[in-house]
Amino acid sequence: MSQSTAASSTEAATTDAETSVPETPADGDAELDTADLLSLNAPQHLRISGEVQLFERIFAAAGTVTDKTRLGIAESGIAIRAADQQGHAMVDLRVSASSFSSFDAGRGTLGVDVGRVRDALSIGDAGDLAQFALDAANSTLEINIDGITRTIYLEAVESLRYPVEMPEIDIPATVHLSPNDISLGLEAADMLADRFDLSVDSDTGEMQFAADGDTDSMTYRWDDTDLIAFEPADVEVKLDSSLVKSANAGLPDGTNRVLHIGDSVPLVLKSEFPDADGAMQFVIAPKLPN
Repeated sequence: MSQSTAASSTEAATTDAETSVPETPADGDAELDTADLLSLNAPQHLRISGEVQLFERIFAAAGTVTDKTRLGIAESGIAIRAADQQGHAMVDLRVSASSFSSFDAGRGTLGVDVGRVRDALSIGDAGDLAQFALDAANSTLEINIDGITRTIYLEAVESLRYPVEMPEIDIPATVHLSPNDISLGLEAADMLADRFDLSVDSDTGEMQFAADGDTDSMTYRWDDTDLIAFEPADVEVKLDSSLVKSANAGLPDGTNRVLHIGDSVPLVLKSEFPDADGAMQFVIAPKLPN
């Protein structure tokens, strides 16, 4: 896949610049200063508890793009911003302290192996209580669920890539879709090709996914009556089918999807956290034309 200019434009595409990508939570607790938060020393103390499904949603989203991530922690909540190795897809998420059953933590940055955390969480059911505790002296994280404690060695933060910031880019179109609708469109596109065109036509009031295979083609159209909300503009972007499909799968089940779409610029795909004060979004590089 030729995606070099796409990579350079999305390497810039993280979610710090909310002036160009609106609709982050208005609540100040969820508005963490991620740029500073991901470059600090480890906190001296951390004891957090919450439902397994909340932690699983956080780390499943991170695992969509990376095996290891920086976890930023403040008194007001946690934040993750990470990218895949190529810089073609990034995730930015924030969850406020009020979303957890208990939250007692100093300010700092931890390096976390996402797969190990998810393994530890897998022993519990969605509604079970998971307790996270930091052993700062030994650089380990203890995860306790139903009396079973998993001790995980933390990664050196300096060994993990620092996520780049997002520049101001023009993203004029916004579309709100149900999760079933976007999943159906992505499945249909991915069956035919490794890329598809996402376009919005302000005159007809339509958004469409279009993909071309060796012999067949596919178009999936939505008009404004099919959409939950729609702010149209004349835009078109070519995207990697598998990247968008993975990002969509990384968002929480059952939540409406918000797409910010511009002309040949990164796609922003986002949703809220169910039953929590937080939000997450993925930023996905445009593909180069064939």
